Amino acid sequence: MRAEAGDARAQYLLAAKLSGAGKKKEAERWLAAAAEQGFGDALYTLATRRLDHDGLNEAADMLARASKKGSSPAQRLLGVLAAMGLGCERDWREAIRLVMSSAKAGDPAAMRELAMLLFAGDRDDPDGAALLAAAAPQDPVAAAVAVRRYCEGRAFTDAQAANTQLNFLERARYPHAAFLRKVFAKAGAAAPQSPAAPDWTRISDKLSNEPAVPSLAAEKLCDTPPARVFRSAYTPEECEYVIAASARRLAPSTIVDPHTGATMQDAYRTSLTAILALVDLDLALVMVNRRLAALARRPPEKAECLGVLYYAPGKEYRPHCDWLPPGPEFERGGQRAATGLIYLNEDYEGGETRFTVPDLAFKGRIGDVLVFENLNKNGDPDPASRHEGVAVRSGEKWLGSTWFREKNYRH
Repeated sequence: MRAEAGDARAQYLLAAKLSGAGKKKEAERWLAAAAEQGFGDALYTLATRRLDHDGLNEAADMLARASKKGSSPAQRLLGVLAAMGLGCERDWREAIRLVMSSAKAGDPAAMRELAMLLFAGDRDDPDGAALLAAAAPQDPVAAAVAVRRYCEGRAFTDAQAANTQLNFLERARYPHAAFLRKVFAKAGAAAPQSPAAPDWTRISDKLSNEPAVPSLAAEKLCDTPPARVFRSAYTPEECEYVIAASARRLAPSTIVDPHTGATMQDAYRTSLTAILALVDLDLALVMVNRRLAALARRPPEKAECLGVLYYAPGKEYRPHCDWLPPGPEFERGGQRAATGLIYLNEDYEGGETRFTVPDLAFKGRIGDVLVFENLNKNGDPDPASRHEGVAVRSGEKWLGSTWFREKNYRH
């Protein structure tokens, strides 16, 4: 057998097969054997298990070794760590270099994350359009954004390509495909536009600095709790990107037990949630997180992982407060001082965010952000922050949610 003869790739594939069969201990042995020989995918797999506060330096070292072996997932994740300054020095240009290396090698995920960074500077960026067009036939996230760009009337899009991409999404059972099909049917026909091949030197120059956070005026929603709204903080394409990046990770939502501090499922909260942990991020999602932190006037380091919530008809989150009881979650970064919500779609009825004490309901339009404080001026939990996600009556609601802690959040 090739694995027993020392073939690292065979050892890695055998580890995956054994893991799928539930033979975890044996799978770990073969995974370690492949990693010891420097097999890139094995090093990447082991690194993803060390992405907590205490293992970041080791994870970054493993990812660097895997990157040198040509592992595209390792390069992209190492780019995230470089952009965030986790386990290594913060270096945006190095992050771009790593992701560009993967994109040049043909990785569609790297192409579409670079495209989203370019679109943050110019919604009709030709290099972004070229990268997205190359990625869309292979990558459902890219396909979802490409269809949405066509529906929004962006440059360098055409109906035939968008329809092909939409068929791809429907075959992949993308949960937002039915909505995209409806919007696609209403989109006005435009002359097909094909972007030129991407210019890598030009892309590098355009992305040499981090995308700037747009300056947006805050609209006061209420004084108690202090809550403010930022209109159109994200484009429809950015919202579609977040939905598409999270869709396959959806699982039943949980709550924090007020008595034990442990997380658990409960009928009090009936949505599905996808938690975009560090291993799930790319540079486009880093940008999304940083913009939300800036609007919340909080350092990004204090943010928990972005959660993407999906509410089918009848699903809800009954009245609750976001602050934490003493327990393991509280110890990871202190109290949840503020909440930031991104309204990722608007094609549903019901589903308002309703504060119970002032009896005030808010329903954001696509791309709107709501930020509210969970603590009073003394730093104590504020009962006025009690709120609910009202049951959706029809359609489906998608919402991004981030809690900001008092201290830096430990991944």
